[in-house]
Amino acid sequence: MRLRPSSDPTRPGHAGRRSFAVGCRAGATVAGALAVLLLGAAGGQAQQPSLSSVDEAGWQGVLGIRPKVSTAGRYIVLLRLPSLAARVRAAGGTATEEEMRTWTAGAVAQQEQFLARLGAAGARISTEFRYARVVNGFSSRLDPTSLGLLERDPEVAGVFPVRIAYQAQADDAEDSGVLASALADLDIAGLDGSGVTVALLDTGVDPSHPYLRRHVLPGIDLINPGSGAIAQPHPTIPGRPERHGTEVAGIVTGSGGPGGLHGIAPGSAILPIRVGGWQADAEGGYSVYSRTDQLIAGLDAAVDPNDDGIAHDAARIALIGFVAPYAAFPDGPLERAISGAANLDTLTIVPAGNDGSAGPSYGSIAGPGAAPDAVTVAAADSRLSAPTVRVLVRAGLGVLYEGAVPLGGAPSGTVTADVVLVDRPTAQRGISGLFTSAGVSTVAGRAVLLPRAALSNDTVEEVTSAGALAVLVDGPLPAGAFSLDVPAGVPVAGLRTDVVREMRVLLAAGVPVTVAVGGVDVSEGARGGATAAFSSRGLVFDGGLKPDLSAPGVSVPTSEPGRGDDGEVRFGTVSGTSAAAAVAAGVAAILAQGRPGVDARGLHGLLVGSAQRTDLDPTSSGAGSVDLRAAVQQEVVADPAVLSFGTVPASNVIERVLRIRSLTPRTVAVTVGTSALAPKGVEVTADPRRVRLRPGASATVVVTADTAALSAEAGIATGEIVLRVPDSSEVRVPWAVAVPPVVDLLSDVSIEATDRRVSETTPAVLTLVVGAVSAKPDPQIRAIGVLEVELWRGSERLGVLDRRRELLPGRYSFGLTGRAPNGNRLPRGSYRIRVVARPEDGTRSQSETVEYRVR
Repeated sequence: MRLRPSSDPTRPGHAGRRSFAVGCRAGATVAGALAVLLLGAAGGQAQQPSLSSVDEAGWQGVLGIRPKVSTAGRYIVLLRLPSLAARVRAAGGTATEEEMRTWTAGAVAQQEQFLARLGAAGARISTEFRYARVVNGFSSRLDPTSLGLLERDPEVAGVFPVRIAYQAQADDAEDSGVLASALADLDIAGLDGSGVTVALLDTGVDPSHPYLRRHVLPGIDLINPGSGAIAQPHPTIPGRPERHGTEVAGIVTGSGGPGGLHGIAPGSAILPIRVGGWQADAEGGYSVYSRTDQLIAGLDAAVDPNDDGIAHDAARIALIGFVAPYAAFPDGPLERAISGAANLDTLTIVPAGNDGSAGPSYGSIAGPGAAPDAVTVAAADSRLSAPTVRVLVRAGLGVLYEGAVPLGGAPSGTVTADVVLVDRPTAQRGISGLFTSAGVSTVAGRAVLLPRAALSNDTVEEVTSAGALAVLVDGPLPAGAFSLDVPAGVPVAGLRTDVVREMRVLLAAGVPVTVAVGGVDVSEGARGGATAAFSSRGLVFDGGLKPDLSAPGVSVPTSEPGRGDDGEVRFGTVSGTSAAAAVAAGVAAILAQGRPGVDARGLHGLLVGSAQRTDLDPTSSGAGSVDLRAAVQQEVVADPAVLSFGTVPASNVIERVLRIRSLTPRTVAVTVGTSALAPKGVEVTADPRRVRLRPGASATVVVTADTAALSAEAGIATGEIVLRVPDSSEVRVPWAVAVPPVVDLLSDVSIEATDRRVSETTPAVLTLVVGAVSAKPDPQIRAIGVLEVELWRGSERLGVLDRRRELLPGRYSFGLTGRAPNGNRLPRGSYRIRVVARPEDGTRSQSETVEYRVR
C-alpha cells in the first residue's frame, strides 16, 4: 500500500530525483551516492541529466578516479564538551604548557566518561578516531540503536555522516616553462619559509627524492601507523605508488631541481601526515582516497605532532590535499576542526575542488572549502597557449570523426593504429592485465580506448609501457593532461562520447576501427591568470562566498615519487586546485617567516587582502590571484577576510562586523570604502568610514547591506570592501549576497507499508526526495542542513524519530518500526509522519506530512 503525502503550502514546486538510501533508525543503509538533479519548471516534468552538466571542461574524470567507497554506518560525533582549542580561545588565545596538557587530558577523560555512560545505556560504540584538540568528539561505526541514543543525548552537539574525500589534482605535461616563470613572481629575496613547518595532510611522501630530501620531517601515518607517512605502493599492483603527497610537497618546498627548479618556500619543512592513500574500496580492490574522519584526525595531529597534549609545537600551516566533492557545508565537523586549528594558531589551506562551474548562487565548492577559517584556493590557468592534435577515426571506408582535440601527450609525427578496448577490470589489474598468460601484450602496436572510469596517470603509463601507440578516452580531456613519464610520440586524447559509443558498437560487432593522430598545433590566446575551467565555484551552501583567492594551478612543475626505468629521479607537472592550494601554502609559509608575530587569522587576512583581481567574479576567484609582494607590504588585515552576507532576509537589511587590525609599527588612518563588482541593487555601507589605528591596535566597522532593490532573479550580488591606507597598498574584502532559487526541497514523500505487523525486521519504509539542483540560470545545488522525521498523533508532537545532517540532493529512505521516539512500542492507531527540511542557507523550512497506521 502506498500512501500519498498531504498538501503543504510551503511547497513551491515539484522536484525531480535520482535515488539512494541512507542509514535510518530502523537499520536501512547507505546504498549510493550523490544523485544530481535537474529541475524543470514548477509543476513540470523533472529531468535527470548526467553529472557532466556541471563538468564544464571534462576534467572530472581526469582529476583522479573517484572510486566507489562505502561509508555505511560511519559517523562523526561532536560533543558539547570543550576541546583544547575551545579552552585556549576562552582563555584569550594564550595558555601555558601545563594548562594545555591539563585541558587536553580533561577532554579525553570527559570523553571516556561519556562513552561509559552511553555504553551503560545500551549504545555499542567502538571508536576509530578520538579528537580532543581541534574539536571534542570521535568517529565510529554506529548501529541504529546507538545512533538514536547519541542523537537524543544532551551532551552531543551533532552526529554527522563520514564523507569520502578525493585528491584534487591531475597530472599535466605541457607549458611547464611558462608556468615556472609565473611562479618566479612569488620569489622574495631573503625569504624562503625557513623555520616554518607545513603539515601536509595527504598521501604518503617519498622522502628519498632529492628534490625533497632535506625538507621532509618524520611523518605521522594515521592509516598504517608506524610507516612514517612514506608513500605506499599499491597493495597488489607493483609500480603504482601514492603520488599526490610527493607532488604537493615538491610544490611547497622542493629545491635543487633541474634548471634551478624549486618550490615556493624551499626553506620550509614538510610534516607529512598520511590521512589518505591506498585503502579498500567497495569493489574488492584498492583506491586512493581519504575520509573526513581521517582528515580531522590529521588536523589533531598537525596541532600536536608529538601527541603530548600541548599545541605550542603546532605546524604553522596545514595543507589539505583531499576534498569531498559537492560538500560545501560550512558548519560540519571538519569545518569546525579547521576553526579549532585556527584557535591554536594553525592556518589551514584547502583546494576549492575540481568540479567546474556551477551556481552562480550555489556552486560546486568541495568540502572542507566552505570552512570560514580555511583559505580556499581556486586554480588559475596562466598558460599562454595549449596544444591540440588532429584525430581521424575510421571504420572501413567510413569516417566516424575528424577534427582537432586538446592534446594530452607530446607526440612526434603521425600515429596510425587499430583501436583495441581495455575495460575497467582489466585496467585495475595493472600492467599484468595487459599481457596474455604467454607474456604477449594485448595492446602493443595499437591505440587503446580506455573507459573514463579507468583513466589515471598510472593506467596511461601502463598501457604505453605495454606498447600502446596512442591512448584514447571516452569524453573530452584538457590540454596537457598527463605527466612527462608518458613516452614521447604517444598521444593522449579524448573523443566525444557519441563517437566513442559508435566505436564500441562497431568493435563489439567485430568491425575494425582505426585511428590516425598527428598534426600538433598550438591554440593561441593568453589565459592571463583566469580561473581554470575545472576549478570549482561558489557560493557555499549557507550563501557564504568561496573561494578566497586563486593561485597557479595548471602545469605546475614538481617531483614525482620513485625512479624511472633508467634509474633517474622523476619530475613532472601537475594541475588541479590542490596544486593551487600548495602554491598558496608556500606563499603562506614565506609570510609566516617574514611576519612571525602574525597569527593564523592574520595570515589569512594577508593572503586574501593582498590578492590582485583578475576578473569580476568573486565566486570563481575570490579576492583574485595571490600576490606575495603585496602581502609582504600590507599594513592592515581584515577579519573576516571574506565577508559573506548570506541570503536575503525578510527585513532586507543585513549587518556584519568587520575587524580591522594594524600590523605596522606606525599609526595609520584607514578609510573604509566600497567597490561594486555586480551589486545588482544591493547598497553596502560602512560605519565608521574612517578609523585611526595605533601599532598593533584594532577597530570594528559595521558593514550594512541594504537588499531592498535586489530582485529574485538576480541570483547573487557581489562587491568589495576596500581598506585604503596612505602610502600603502589597498586591502580588498570581497562580499556576496545570495537570492536562493525557489525550488521544492522536499518532494515525492510516501510510505510503503507492510502486510505484516510493523517491526524492526518488517518496517514500513518512508521514502522522499530531499534537496534539489535547479536548472536556471545555471545548475545550483541546494542541500539540507538538518532533516527531521517527526511523529505526531492528532495535534500532539510525540518527538523526533530520526534526524540527519548535511544531506545532498537525492532520494532517501527511512524505516518505521512501530516504536515511539523513546523506543517504546506504539499503541495501535493512526499517526502522522511529518518530515521537516531545514536548508543549510537558513531560508524557510519546508515540510511534508503523510499518514502512518500502526496495526
